[in-house]
Amino acid sequence: MEEIIIRQRDAAKPLTGKAFLLGVASIVLRLALAQIVINLAITLSGVGLLNIAFYLYAIWLLVGFMRRTVASYVYTLKSETLVLERRLGDSTSTVVEIPLSSVVSVRPVYAAERLRTTYRQVTVIDPEARPPVRVRAAFAASLFSAHLARALAGGAAQREAGHVLVYGEAGQRKACVFRPDETMREALAAALPDAYGFDERMTHAKVRTLYARALERAFPALYPYVDPLVKREDVEWAGEELAGRKAKKKDAKKGEKKAGEAAGVSGNSNHDAGDARQDVRRRRREKQE
Repeated sequence: MEEIIIRQRDAAKPLTGKAFLLGVASIVLRLALAQIVINLAITLSGVGLLNIAFYLYAIWLLVGFMRRTVASYVYTLKSETLVLERRLGDSTSTVVEIPLSSVVSVRPVYAAERLRTTYRQVTVIDPEARPPVRVRAAFAASLFSAHLARALAGGAAQREAGHVLVYGEAGQRKACVFRPDETMREALAAALPDAYGFDERMTHAKVRTLYARALERAFPALYPYVDPLVKREDVEWAGEELAGRKAKKKDAKKGEKKAGEAAGVSGNSNHDAGDARQDVRRRRREKQE
């Protein structure tokens, strides 16, 4: 049997009467708005089965409320294994058991770092480690505008959300996000001296997806591992080439304008000379007469 080195228990946060009433009122208001939307959609489409969406949404709200008020988290560091559990009341809902020998990295993770661009399987033990709503909205906005994504995320993008534990399983790397306290972090650093604080993002193949590239443009400090679909050197060369072409066109237009002005001056001079010759001839005829 493995020796338990340290265990961290995070009990559910108790709600005060005011917080409980506000939480219930928020759920009721959301359900009422959802019901209005569903009824409108049913009226317009004539599909009564859309009510199923309302019930699914209600279940999702209740589960989220329970996670905030009932869920607790237990992290157990053993001599050879790290066990991460999420519990709802007395029953365990999620268990991730990771051999220490398979751990690649344990490092801080920030709110605007979307691990799913790199790891297809990401388990979030503590919901408080998930990105806030404004950052999740920024993820979507990054596909359209890097400036808009940064404006939406604000300072929350650089906020430390928790820690990510990257480990290998069946030839693939997976990630698990949790929130260890200071004592647990010290124990992990002692048990995993090579992995603790190591940034594994620089060791795996670089990401080439459009979404990852958009996030890299919006939050470059958090995505150093992204390999852009078009190299930056090529972008810079194309910019310089376009600037050079524009400068050449501008110079050519200036040359044409000067040539036109010169031609106009020459034409006026010839016209004036012709008029002078005609005056001389007219005066000679007048004298002869």
